[in-house]
Amino acid sequence: MTSELGSVEIGDLTVTFRKGDSGGTHYYGRGHFEEFHSSFYSVLRNTIDPKVCIDVGANYGYTGMLMRRAFPSCRLILVEPIPWLAEFVADNFASNGIHFDHFYSAIVSNSPSVKKSAFGVNEKSSQDSRVIAQPGWSIVQTDVLTLDMLTKDVKANEGVYIKIDTQGWEERVFAGGREFLSTHKNWFIKTEFAPYWMDSQSTDPVEFLQALTARYAVYESPGRQRWNCLTLSDLIGAPLTPGCEEEFVSYVRKLAMNEKGWVDLYVLPPPKLGQFAEG
Repeated sequence: MTSELGSVEIGDLTVTFRKGDSGGTHYYGRGHFEEFHSSFYSVLRNTIDPKVCIDVGANYGYTGMLMRRAFPSCRLILVEPIPWLAEFVADNFASNGIHFDHFYSAIVSNSPSVKKSAFGVNEKSSQDSRVIAQPGWSIVQTDVLTLDMLTKDVKANEGVYIKIDTQGWEERVFAGGREFLSTHKNWFIKTEFAPYWMDSQSTDPVEFLQALTARYAVYESPGRQRWNCLTLSDLIGAPLTPGCEEEFVSYVRKLAMNEKGWVDLYVLPPPKLGQFAEG
């Protein structure tokens, strides 16, 4: 690991990162402190009670550490394709006295027959690296997994929490988990939804959102959870309804300069709606 390190303390966790990487200094931002203190994880614990947690796009391991902190006995799976981040993740977990169960240096995609893929590394911002490289980025070869592969040992009654942050590659991540997502009944996904980045990865954001709303229950995350939020119905609000996709994507694009707006979405299996209405 390079000797040029930075670090930030968030609650009782310390995140160490490579100096000069805006994907590391990003942890100074308010949103990460908000997530640490949010009621989000306690609500998940009281509803789906995750026994398996999967962090797709683990970066320096912060979200994975929050998963372990919230769900101490879960089976924790981390996926991050940038080779040098693996050592940071291992060291961050060790220095905070916690552990993960599996780490995969890989991307999560849609085809189980493809074993290797090129991956573009943004050396200035690890969090903005993407499968389809942008001009001037370095390219590495990495393994390819699918969500169906990562969840093949999940038991029928186990709660599963999945975080997906893949800079526009989310359509393929969902496609590679369709068998699990259509048959398992106790999962919750938090995924980034960023149309500008989807454009760069050859995904049509409107068509992708249409596919999500057709198969699952989809909600716009409010970003910061309200203080003392106790139920999942309070947490997730009203669902996006089929037919709103084009208007919603236009709205999201306008949330930042140059149409680079983004939000997080919560995605759930439709049968869970009734159960979670009061819980």
